[in-house]
Amino acid sequence: MFRSTSAGRRAGLAAIAVGCAAALVPSAASAAPSQAGNAQSQPAVSEAAWAAGRAAYGRDVTASEALAAYWTPERMRASTPVEESDFFKAAVAKHERQSAADQREARANVARGERPVKEGKPVSILPAAGQAPVEAAYNPNLSYWSTTARTNGKVFFTKGGSSFVCSGAIVNSEGADTVWTAGHCVHGGSGGTWHTNWTFVPAYDDDLANPRPYGTWSANRLHTRNAWINSSDYAEDMGVATMNTNLGGWHIVNYFGGHGFRVNQGKNVFENAMGYPAESPFDGGNLMRCWGNSSPEWTVFWVTSETIKIPCDLTRGSSGGPWLHGYDGNYGYLNGVNSRIDRIVGPTIMLSPYFDDTALSLYNYTRYM
Repeated sequence: MFRSTSAGRRAGLAAIAVGCAAALVPSAASAAPSQAGNAQSQPAVSEAAWAAGRAAYGRDVTASEALAAYWTPERMRASTPVEESDFFKAAVAKHERQSAADQREARANVARGERPVKEGKPVSILPAAGQAPVEAAYNPNLSYWSTTARTNGKVFFTKGGSSFVCSGAIVNSEGADTVWTAGHCVHGGSGGTWHTNWTFVPAYDDDLANPRPYGTWSANRLHTRNAWINSSDYAEDMGVATMNTNLGGWHIVNYFGGHGFRVNQGKNVFENAMGYPAESPFDGGNLMRCWGNSSPEWTVFWVTSETIKIPCDLTRGSSGGPWLHGYDGNYGYLNGVNSRIDRIVGPTIMLSPYFDDTALSLYNYTRYM
């Protein structure tokens, strides 16, 4: 992987699950997980959440029960898109300065005749089936039991006493417990801390009387890249939550199904981005989709950024939603995550880290958990 850095259209979704579970593809990804470059933490549960849990379930309440009691429909609806947080805004400002420096460095590298290092080999992990039943967007009225709906969802967490929201998606792995999102949806980045009260709500739909038809799933561990923790590096703005089983003992992938996983597919490919945009003309209540051909965020001769973009007008709130390569109307292969938009009002571009060997490292790190 060459690192010169230090650091559309849209439509509603509709599909019903069919088919049987697919096996994981043996590949370079099946090597023993390496801890290099990755970090993890057990998410904390706040006293406010424990108090809500005791009031609802009694003194012997579990952490999962406490979080389910804490994240009421009213609290979820009132949560703020993470992109409005101070730590996210600071990280974007830092990235813009670093990006300008990276492009100056790239021009100097080109002038010296330096060439990028050859990228790693493409890797694909197949999706798995589960057991549970740039134009204006519209509400697709997606049935909550459809495959795409239940393998996507909203992320809720607490930071500095405030409630925030992101998007995320279930991804197939041997451990059958992983939800992928953006790094800033699990950790505050440079100078920050891990988020608390972290939960995932599959098939969230605010049009339903109960916006969480499959309940609230709590995280056992949160994971991201050290480059995000130490430097707020948007080239590695990727995060994973390994989830607890639900009250029935189900692993989340076995219950809902999970998308596949791909890296090193190239920076100019067709992608489908999904998420829960929360600002006008959206309200955060429904899963939305945009799609288009990806390209590097910037190019200097043969040197390209380690972040990629597609034409897309999803607004804040969609952070962490998946970029699905080879999406067939049911499943796709995770090949990026919603990381940033080009501007707050009337965005036209969505950006993601380019999924190369750094993403593969994080997948390997979490796949057996």
